[in-house]
Amino acid sequence: METPSLSRANRPVQHRVIDGTLYARDTAPYAYDIRVHELGHGHTEATVLPRYGWSEVDNLSQFALADHEASKGNIWSGGGWVPYVPTEEDKLKKLTCNIERSTRRARTKVRRLCKAKGLSVMLTLTYQENMLDRDRMARDFDVFIKRVRRVSPGLQYVCVFERQKRGAWHAHIAVPRILSHYHKGGVLVRSYDLLRSMWRGVIGAGGNVDVSRNKRVGRSSAKLAGYLAKYIGKDIGAGGDGDSYRASGRALPAAVVLRSHPVLWDAFCDLMKLISCDLTPSSRMHEAVLDTGGVFVCISPS
Repeated sequence: METPSLSRANRPVQHRVIDGTLYARDTAPYAYDIRVHELGHGHTEATVLPRYGWSEVDNLSQFALADHEASKGNIWSGGGWVPYVPTEEDKLKKLTCNIERSTRRARTKVRRLCKAKGLSVMLTLTYQENMLDRDRMARDFDVFIKRVRRVSPGLQYVCVFERQKRGAWHAHIAVPRILSHYHKGGVLVRSYDLLRSMWRGVIGAGGNVDVSRNKRVGRSSAKLAGYLAKYIGKDIGAGGDGDSYRASGRALPAAVVLRSHPVLWDAFCDLMKLISCDLTPSSRMHEAVLDTGGVFVCISPS
């Protein structure tokens, strides 16, 4: 196990003005927050993130306040400052930033859900036709899942819709390991034949259910989670941004949060003490230094 380089990222000093007073963000953190997510099935994700304080610099003069307001685009008119009205370009930039933040949160949630549910097999639902209606894809998927759950009650899943280059939609579904056969109407039926017949019963002839046979993805919740999460946000602007994925339940175990030392190395050592019980001889641990000056650690079974 190698320890990551814990050099802190150099970031420019940040300022903010509150009631005419200038504040500057401290260059060094006053503490680090440790957050540990025990996801079960041998999976743990943890972060060490810095906490910064803000110090008062000085009260701004009338001219400095005017410069500050002007820097935000506000205009002096009639004895007062008129708030800046954003242009369409500004609105588009803000919307893009919001979508990017939502995408990052959704990717993280999908990744953790796959690990917490122990999902290790991916099914792909496709159409023979060039099906361009995302809403129909969502409706067909809902009907398909209801039929599957009649045979396998309580089935856990995470689903992400993807649009192909030609514009056609299909669905990637992460599920637990599938049995080779299921009982249907008193008859033992091969599972993949049963799934295919259920999907075609929803959309008609021509649909197909592909099962992931990629050795890098199959039977590995961690790799499947990363593979599925990358589809989130791939089709920004294609519709359904508020419904980027489907899941059989979105609750995750509560994270353990601890405030640690103001020195990153000491905080990292505290983290290792917390997660040491999760490490086994067969565990794999990955570390990454974050742009914000913190550390991300991921533990998964081999």
